[in-house]
Amino acid sequence: MDFLRALGFLTILPCPRYESTPEDLGRSSGWFPLAGALLGVLLAAAHAGLALLLPPLAAASFAAVLWAFLTRGLHLDGLADTFDGIGGGYCRKSRLAIMKDSRLGTFGGIAVASALLMKVSLLAGTERTAALQALFLAPVLGRWAILFAMRFFPSARPGGMGDLFRKGCTNRCLYTGTAAAVLLAAASGGMTGIMLLPLVPLFVLLFSRWLASLLGGLTGDSYGAVCELSEILSLCLFTVLR
Repeated sequence: MDFLRALGFLTILPCPRYESTPEDLGRSSGWFPLAGALLGVLLAAAHAGLALLLPPLAAASFAAVLWAFLTRGLHLDGLADTFDGIGGGYCRKSRLAIMKDSRLGTFGGIAVASALLMKVSLLAGTERTAALQALFLAPVLGRWAILFAMRFFPSARPGGMGDLFRKGCTNRCLYTGTAAAVLLAAASGGMTGIMLLPLVPLFVLLFSRWLASLLGGLTGDSYGAVCELSEILSLCLFTVLR
């Protein structure tokens, strides 16, 4: 049930929809990397098929659009809100107020456009086999990254949705998600996947610490930003090392 709950929350894939509280979703977070693996399989399969028919840039563009569609833009929305707050606010209170505003601002628009552009360019510039490995593994590691942000950093809005979600994520969730991420990275990513295993948590801890210094903690939007940037980090490393 927890896997299906995680899959239903993170994607638009058809699966049973359970009545879930934020704490329930937090308790399902140990399954996030496996939900990311299913997403990665679909993206890699789609990219492999498109690459037979289209030039690399077009195939990468369609894959990036499908990536956003299958996830409902959930983490892209968090990325946009986070950078709107950072760029438009001048203190903790004003940044959090901007992040709560559903309207897209200039900084958020730039962040989303930049994320999509980087994903497309990195996929198009990576050798085909490595691109498929990266497409499979990036969603796994991005969702694994969320677990570190939730476990090791306080909430910027105590009592809010993000805080309740965070409280449901226990050490057991972190251990379960880490075991899945390590096995998937080692099995599918080769040496590059293994190198990412320490780099992703290190990036999460540094980026989250910076966000917490600006916001007084993290929010649900922060988790989305962590996921998106960790995915891009994964794609970057596959491009550089292959």
